[in-house]
Amino acid sequence: MKSKIKKLKLPLSKMTGNEKNYAAVLMENMNSNVKAFWEVLSGVKERGDATFEQVGLLTEKIDILEAGQAITNKRLDSIEFKLDELIREISFIKEEIRVLKTSLSAKADKEKLEVLEFKIVRIEKYLKLSQ
Repeated sequence: MKSKIKKLKLPLSKMTGNEKNYAAVLMENMNSNVKAFWEVLSGVKERGDATFEQVGLLTEKIDILEAGQAITNKRLDSIEFKLDELIREISFIKEEIRVLKTSLSAKADKEKLEVLEFKIVRIEKYLKLSQ
């Protein structure tokens, strides 16, 4: 249903010239005040939108930084774990090298001993032959 808006019937005919001028000045003043109010309100809205946009960008940056920090922490944990494994492997290899050194030195001593024994046997044979 359409409702019709009723027009106000101002008693302009009953007003004097001064009263009409006074009413016009009041209406003009009200109109300028309303315009100023809406301009201020639109400025507040624009600044508010910009502020909300900045806050949104800031929260997005914070979220990105937190995600980056989490990834960095995971990578650091992974690197730390790998370093621990490498340290264990290095200590194991060092122990094997130590064992091999002792084994090789014992083997080298046996070879030297065998060479010396062979020389002694040759000298003994030579001495027996010369007698």
